[in-house]
Amino acid sequence: MKTVLRFIAASLLSLQAGVALADRIDPFAVAEKAAEAYRKNDSYPEVRGMFSEALRDARRRGELTPDFAIIYAMYADTTRFDGNPAFALQLADEGLSLLLGAQQPDADMKNSLLVSRAYALADLGRYKEAIETMTITALWMGERFGEAQRKQLEDQARSWAKSATGADAGQALPSAAELALDLAGKADQALAAGNTELALTFASRAMLPGDTGLAGDDVDFQNAHCQSISGTAYAFEGRNTLAVTALRRAADLLVASPWDGQSKPKLRDLALTDAGWRRLTWSVFSRLAAAAVATGDRQAAAAAIDIASDFAATPEQRFALLSQQAGLAFSSGDYRRAEETFRKSEADAALSGDAVNAALSRFYVAIAVLARGDGAPDGPAVRDLLQAATAAADVARDDPQVTEYVLATAVRMIVTKTNGHEAAMPLARRAYDIFRQRQTAMANYDAGQEASRRDGRRFLEIFIAGQYETGAK
Repeated sequence: MKTVLRFIAASLLSLQAGVALADRIDPFAVAEKAAEAYRKNDSYPEVRGMFSEALRDARRRGELTPDFAIIYAMYADTTRFDGNPAFALQLADEGLSLLLGAQQPDADMKNSLLVSRAYALADLGRYKEAIETMTITALWMGERFGEAQRKQLEDQARSWAKSATGADAGQALPSAAELALDLAGKADQALAAGNTELALTFASRAMLPGDTGLAGDDVDFQNAHCQSISGTAYAFEGRNTLAVTALRRAADLLVASPWDGQSKPKLRDLALTDAGWRRLTWSVFSRLAAAAVATGDRQAAAAAIDIASDFAATPEQRFALLSQQAGLAFSSGDYRRAEETFRKSEADAALSGDAVNAALSRFYVAIAVLARGDGAPDGPAVRDLLQAATAAADVARDDPQVTEYVLATAVRMIVTKTNGHEAAMPLARRAYDIFRQRQTAMANYDAGQEASRRDGRRFLEIFIAGQYETGAK
């Protein structure tokens, strides 16, 4: 019976989980207990009740870790078998979202959830989406469990094609390579729109396994691109440790030999000679530099900047490189060197006609000057920063995220350095208004909205304290 087979697979996965802490909910133990209950009583409602209780308790206790993806997979299957494919699809998608928050998402579990997702889509009559979900997943399952498993899943997808109606009826299975490229494109679009959760989901699904008949270089490029998207999405959400992990995986596909992450590696030939690979190499290492700075790993950031410097081909890239070099100097407390580098980046941006980045560079110069100054609340350094922040926010007004960042950063810097709020309050009020507008605009992007809240939390504390101190209404 299909349910028994899935429960057996889940039990096998549970054997790999290790021993959980006694005072925590062990999702693998719950999976085994549910499988045993089903074998004894053949009752879907009983099993679904066990899964629902486990997820509810884990969420209430703050223990809903990516390991609970196994519960979501089994819960989705039993829900679908019991006649509710819509809820099964929701559970599969929730499990995938949770799993992608792991430091190293379990590939077997991800593909198990994708199989559940495909069956739920098919039961809902959404055959085209089901086939697309199954196509790449079948490759992974074939690599992991053998060709028989791959063939079984592909045969199921072909049967869905026969069941489809309209233009999709009887269509051949789509090319996995073309489907992966399409998913990666959708991930890029979602990231550009600020929908990080959707970007992570698409990027994860667009990953390709090796040894499937596809060209190895093409597979590596595709997977490096997907990891780069994931790393950027994690960084946007403020989860910089995850960002570094994803970007390091991308970097490992671009080097010719294992990289220690701390020195300049030898890159594979394609990364040096092919235009597409060069663009990807710039993207991966420049983003890795920024994420490494955010996690405090200055040596890794310096190594990534060193690599990226060989690939900065446009004025925008050169400006980004100078900014990262300045940021690295700033993070190490070398404010004078940071100021000098920011001045170079201002000149570079002005030369290329980039008014926004020139204004941002002047803003960073003002921050560096204040950082190494005496912190007098009415001194010239504070006045210069207020003026530079206002100018940069005015120039970047068409980009609310940048505008809010500039204003909030200036507020934090002034309050931290001077231990006073009054001078910063005009900028704080403007930043708060933009923060509220962005929260409204991101109402449907839960991950992005939460990231914005996390990033703005310290600023909001300062804003509230300043309102109180200055007696503002």
